[in-house]
Amino acid sequence: MKIFGREVGPLHHQGPLPLDAVGRFSLALAGILLVTAVAVAGVTSYLLDRYVQDETTRFTRDAVASHFGPVFQEDVFQRPLATEERELLELIVSFHFSIYNVVRTQFFDTKGTIVFSYDESEIGRRIDPASEEGLAAALGGSSYAARTDTIGDSRYSALGTPSASYAAGASANPAAGDHEHAAASGGRAPGLFHTLETWVPVREGDRLIGAAVVWRDLAAIDRALRQMQMSTSTIIALAALLLWLVLRGVYVRSSRQIMSQSQALGAALAETERTYDTTLQALSNALDVRDSETEGHSRRVVEYMELIIAQMPVVPGHLATLRRGALLHDIGKIGVPDNVLRKPAALSDAEWVVMKRHPEHGARIISRIPFLEDVSRIVRHHHERWDGKGYPDGIAGEAIPLGARIFAVADSFDAMTSDRPYRRAMSVKDARVEVSRCRGTQFDPDIVDAFVSVPVEHLDAIADDAPHTHSRAHAV
Repeated sequence: MKIFGREVGPLHHQGPLPLDAVGRFSLALAGILLVTAVAVAGVTSYLLDRYVQDETTRFTRDAVASHFGPVFQEDVFQRPLATEERELLELIVSFHFSIYNVVRTQFFDTKGTIVFSYDESEIGRRIDPASEEGLAAALGGSSYAARTDTIGDSRYSALGTPSASYAAGASANPAAGDHEHAAASGGRAPGLFHTLETWVPVREGDRLIGAAVVWRDLAAIDRALRQMQMSTSTIIALAALLLWLVLRGVYVRSSRQIMSQSQALGAALAETERTYDTTLQALSNALDVRDSETEGHSRRVVEYMELIIAQMPVVPGHLATLRRGALLHDIGKIGVPDNVLRKPAALSDAEWVVMKRHPEHGARIISRIPFLEDVSRIVRHHHERWDGKGYPDGIAGEAIPLGARIFAVADSFDAMTSDRPYRRAMSVKDARVEVSRCRGTQFDPDIVDAFVSVPVEHLDAIADDAPHTHSRAHAV
């Protein structure tokens, strides 16, 4: 393929294709909703875990505390129990606490001495309340609970057969001893349990008589909690996905509607631009009718300017302004009297003074039209010179607007290659030489360099349309 007249090889795409607006929105929305869903699911799981733990703690505390007096005799806190009494209490305690999956329990008197435990070897051992936060809280009249891992006996948390065995043993022969207990419930089944350790004070009326601690197996509760958390997280994820689909659909529909409206607006603006340019062309044609000696001058100047601009790094957005400036550059001649404008001979000094005012007239005519504000500067300064000897303001160099500098070369070249009543047209070759001679004085050097880069045949084709009363020589 060719780019700027040069042959280049086929273009190969490298890297991933860039995302369009819908793709970028979809990814951004997915990221935001993902982070939000994870945060909401995390907070919800945490709050659910705290709620379950707090409710489990409250329920366990109330359940344990409610069994002292009505179910468990408080004698254990007041005196050592006989073997038969201890075994009966163990049967009763294990039967009632098995409902709550308690795998281990201890009762303490007010001095911190263990007075009852599923493990007989612990009875009589004293724990310093200062070294055990839960015991200190319970003996101080408060409850305490915390998650912890402990060694317990699964027999005591089994609801059903062991409980029934305990109940049968308790009712048939409370003093049967440890052998019947072992036969009813099977051998010891110690293991590591993840539990809720709950300490509660034990009261007799308003008097604190001891403390109790139970380790409740949380395996079943944790399984239920995980199922609840999983269900909640799934619902949140599905809700986020649904919200993503809905919002993406709204965005896509809105984008299509905006694009459709944008295209319609663009078409309307383009039509308005065409209407503006048609109107400007009509004004230029009207001036040509009045000044028949320069008929088609504006059109040819536009064509010359386009050739020059093609050789320069001009921003494409400026092309319309330059073209309009070329069309309207002589609009101020409307204010020049016919006896001066159409004089078939050279102008006198006084007439030149009148003629030189047409840039000011033209700029004043169009300066109050918003979309022609930039054009008015080209109209005003199109007769300025690079060396500052032009008119009407005598400005020099880059102080002259770029459009006016480009126009000055195109306008002068067309004037030189067109017949006038008082002189014959120059050839394209001679006119190019004259433009080059005025480089750095009348014309911007960079613009002249761009002009001489234009192929001669292109200039010749345009110059053929200029008014000629005599045959003209073509450049070779």
